[in-house]
Formats: sequence, C-alpha cells, structure tokens
Amino acid sequence: MPKQLLFLRQTALETSLGAIKTCSPELLVRRYFATAIRIGGLPCSFSETTEIFLLSIGKAALPMAKAAGEILGWEKIKGLVVSRKGQENWQAPIPLDVIRAGHPYPDENSVLAGKTAIGKLEALKAGVPVLFLVSGGASSLFEFPQDGVTLECLRGLTEKLLHSGASIEEINKVRVALSKVKGGRLLDAAGNRDSLTLILSDVVGDKMEAIGSGPTVPSTCNAAREAIEVLGRYRLWSILDPEMKALLERESESWKRDNKFPGARHEIVGNNRLLCETATEELKRRGFNTLFLGSTISGEAREIGRLMADLAKEILVSGNPVPKPAAIVSGGETVVSFNSDAGGIGGPNQEVALSFAIHGADLPETVLVSIDTDGFDGPTPYAGGLADGQTWGRIQACGRDAREDLEQHNSARALDAASAFVVTGSTETNLNDLRILLVGNPDLRKIAGREGENDEANGFCFKKHPG
Repeated sequence: MPKQLLFLRQTALETSLGAIKTCSPELLVRRYFATAIRIGGLPCSFSETTEIFLLSIGKAALPMAKAAGEILGWEKIKGLVVSRKGQENWQAPIPLDVIRAGHPYPDENSVLAGKTAIGKLEALKAGVPVLFLVSGGASSLFEFPQDGVTLECLRGLTEKLLHSGASIEEINKVRVALSKVKGGRLLDAAGNRDSLTLILSDVVGDKMEAIGSGPTVPSTCNAAREAIEVLGRYRLWSILDPEMKALLERESESWKRDNKFPGARHEIVGNNRLLCETATEELKRRGFNTLFLGSTISGEAREIGRLMADLAKEILVSGNPVPKPAAIVSGGETVVSFNSDAGGIGGPNQEVALSFAIHGADLPETVLVSIDTDGFDGPTPYAGGLADGQTWGRIQACGRDAREDLEQHNSARALDAASAFVVTGSTETNLNDLRILLVGNPDLRKIAGREGENDEANGFCFKKHPG
C-alpha cells in the first residue's frame, strides 16, 4: 500500500478515536459541574443536601455516574446505574447497584431496571433531589411496558421498526407510547421535587424528549397519536398486536399536556456537533483544509456513502467544496431499510463505507472512515468501516461481488474480505455517527520513514488484507 494512502488511513483513525476520547462522558459531566459550581448554576438543593438520589441510564451510564459521584461526593449519593451488557470490564468502582440490560432489544433486565427505578423513586423521602444522567441506548436498556404489552411483543416490534428504515426519533415515539418510564413518566414516580437531568445526545437535532425516549422529559405532543402515524407510515399498523393497537387508540384519545413539574431542569452536556467540531479542529491542526458538513446528515446509508464518493471526486477535479488536502467531517445518523426478511450482516456505518468503496473505486489518496461512536455498528462487533480507492478491488479479488453485498445489506462480509472494518470495543459513550473524508496529503514529508502497514492507532484495530 502506498505510504501516502497509509498516512491518510492512520490520520482518519487517530482523529476519530481522539475526538471520542476528548468528548468522553466523564469529561463532559465534569466540565458541566465545574462550570455550574463556578457560576452558581447548580440548584441549591443539590449543594446543600446530605442526600442525592442518582439514576444513570444508557450506554454512557457508568462514566457519567463516576464523574457525578466523585464531584458531588459518594457519601451523599444513593441510586441505580443501568448500563449495557458487554460492559462488564468497566474497572472504576461504582458504589451503587448496577443492572446490565439488553441492546438494541429490551430484555428481562431492562424491565427489572425500570421497575426497580420506579420503586426507589416512589420510596424517596420528601426533599431529596434527584440527579438523572441519560445517554443513548436508554430506550432499550430501561423499560417498563404498559399493561397489556408483553416484552416479547415489544421486542418483535422494535426489530420491525429497526429494519423499516425509521429514524431513531420515529422509533422512540412508538416506544414512549408503550412505556411507563418514557416520555417524562419517571417524574411522576419522583413526585414534586427538584431534579436535574444531564443528557448526552445521540439524536439528530438534540430533541430532549427523543434522547433515550425522554424518561424525564414530558412529551409535548400526543405520543400515542404520533406512534400510530409512524406505524402507519412504515406499514406496521395493520400487523400490530391487537392489545398494542387498543392501547395506542385509548392513549391517543385521552392524552393531555402535562406541565406539573416546575422543579425539573434539563441540560445537554454533549452532542454530535461537539464531537464533529473537535475532529475538525484536529484535522485543521494537522494541515488539512477542513469543512464541517454538519451534524444532522441523515438518510439511507448507501446514499450517504455515494455522496461522500461524489464529494471526493469533485475535490479531485475542481477543488470544491474545499481544496486538497481536504478533510470533510460530518455526523448524524444513517439508516438501512430492508426490503425483505432476508437481511445480511452489517450496520449503517459499514454500509456507508461499502457504498463509498464502490462509488469511489480507484480514487487516488482518498479515504473515508465511518463509525458509530459507541463502538458497535448495528448488531455487529464492529464500530464501522474504513474504505479507500483500493477497497473495492480488494473485495473483488477475494471473489465477492461488492454490489451484490450492498444490495443484500451484507456490508460486514464485504468489508471483512477487504479487511476494511474498524474495531474499537465499547467506547462507553454514544454521540451518534462520525464520518471523516480525507482527500490528498497535507505534507508528504510527514510520512517519511513510516514502515509497514500498521493501522492500529490508540486502541483502534484495523484488520489487514494480505494483498
């Protein structure tokens, strides 16, 4: 592999993981409290009390809880942490009960977490403030279905929604309507007391009620009616379980706006825009001409991959929208719509990378990395993919048909053939997707003396192809 291309691949990987580390949940929570304490923005009930109840839920639950506990003082904190299964290697001690639940589909532990939290909140003494820490993944990890909704039916509906091409915001509208702990319903259990919710956003546009299905954010719209609309839009209403149908129709007719929690405050401490801006600044420091395309890029994964390839071609031909050496950073969330029950193996970011490899075949000095910042792209152990102008050729050389794999949503197998997927393991965060497109090298002297083809960078593993 040419050293120029190797350098670009290494740069894309290092910058991606570096941005994730800089925007780690623990650092973001610490930054919030440091600022709030300095300017007097922390509610008096939190600074003056001898007891705080903490409920931390989501993929970033453990590091967020660690930061809050160390700043506020573990001696005054009681509560519960709900994290994802597979995070058992977390080393820092958390002196609270921890429940590890399922993702992307809720499981028995998800329901246990919801019921346990409701019980603890309802038993709190008057005047004890509550600190909620919410991050992406909470919708699945934390659940208590409405009466008449079984866990089995909920899991089946979640699977259909995830395969339908619906956005996470649309999926969460359905989840809210079917749950006792979403759409602000945790505040009902907490009662009229001071509460502060710190939120790590994984939702395009940062709508608080959509992040983790808004367990402490009362719905501003008729959730049941919106759920019915979403299910109809994706042709799922007609096949919905009759009990769920009846529930949604009743809830739709009886809904009314709820504004009875004046002591509830909500703050977003980190989001995809912050992550993208961090990556953009680092690439500028490395000598690239940078363009931050935006943090709300959404749509079909294959189309986003093609867009990235088209941008690379335009840069090579005309120097637009930014001249070489160019770095285009974008975030948001892509989706994969399955047209049949026969789906392949992969995830949205891997599909972005595969589509880019096809449409960007043979482009010189061009690299795209597309990753899910939680470390798991779709139901796979891979964070995403890294493709360049040679990736398509490597896939074909292994006897696979890249275009057929794209049609069958078999991006993981195609990228595996070219050794083009990225493995990070759990990053303990979730700030949605990050894409970095690099075209051209800023200074060839920077890669002088680099030997071999080692793409392991700061914890990233990139599987090598022997060719």
